[in-house]
Amino acid sequence: MAEHIVRSDDTIVAIYYFTTFVNWKPDSVRRHKEYIKALRSENIKDVRGRFLKKRVRCHVCGKSYKTREEKQTDVNIALRMLYDAVEDNYDRAIIVSGDTDLVPVIETIHALMPDKEVGVVFPLRRYNNSLEKAADFAKTMTEKMLSRCQFPDELKIGNTIIKRPDSWY
Repeated sequence: MAEHIVRSDDTIVAIYYFTTFVNWKPDSVRRHKEYIKALRSENIKDVRGRFLKKRVRCHVCGKSYKTREEKQTDVNIALRMLYDAVEDNYDRAIIVSGDTDLVPVIETIHALMPDKEVGVVFPLRRYNNSLEKAADFAKTMTEKMLSRCQFPDELKIGNTIIKRPDSWY
């Protein structure tokens, strides 16, 4: 996908996949781990956050209940982008996200290193005006782009074959 996003004169230096396992769903975790193996076979680095349990109160009925909240992913993205900017590891960074929480890191990078460009690619059916305004450029992912960037139905990595789950068709 990165090759479809960058300009023809760009060199891709690194790709990071920021994710969190849904540990209470073992089958999902198994499929997710296989996907990460496939990504690693393409030299994509994974960075993991985590889920925390928390108690919330319903605004309608007032009852409280337990839920889970994803933590650290936005911070991990921001720290990686800022670190790589400071280390001069890129001239142009691209975020695939629609999350407003990333606006401050884009603004910080622009303030500290105005020569660095930060672009945004919005995932399917996601858009955020604040994020687009903070970025130097923005694109929206299309179904066609996504379909061209899929792994094959079977991917051989060493002696292991990873098969696309039936539910992903």
